[in-house]
Amino acid sequence: MRQQIAQLGNGAHALAIQLLGNTDDAADAVHDAFVKVLGKPMSYNAANGPFAPWFLRVVRNHCIDMMRRRRPGGADVGKLADHRPGPEASLEISQRDRGLQLALAKLTADQRQIIVLRDYMDLSYADIADVLEVAPGTVMSRLHRARMALKEELIQDV
Repeated sequence: MRQQIAQLGNGAHALAIQLLGNTDDAADAVHDAFVKVLGKPMSYNAANGPFAPWFLRVVRNHCIDMMRRRRPGGADVGKLADHRPGPEASLEISQRDRGLQLALAKLTADQRQIIVLRDYMDLSYADIADVLEVAPGTVMSRLHRARMALKEELIQDV
């Protein structure tokens, strides 16, 4: 299980950054999820599907919990904060990817999340459906809408 989690580390961290908008919080979230999973190894049941989507769902849920704790009254998951890159994040973004990262930052958290899961982490529609706990058809329609929104942002920046 440790080896599987280690292989998912970069992808889990990328997902957490997109949700939390801060590299330090993202590292904390992935670490906490790692500790949580290792502390309860029996919580994973292979009969319910592959390990990767399950672990990413644990990371995603922990990020949502962190956002709820940060905000008085809890976070509305459908209206997560718009995380434009700050100075620290801007330094990390290469010149080649800067335009894409800025366009992604203008999308909603849900749109960014689904693009990261599919296009950056290369998860299948079924795996994304497992992570987000929605039907595969919903994943396809959300991904299409997210890509169209990203396209519009990229066109506006030209």
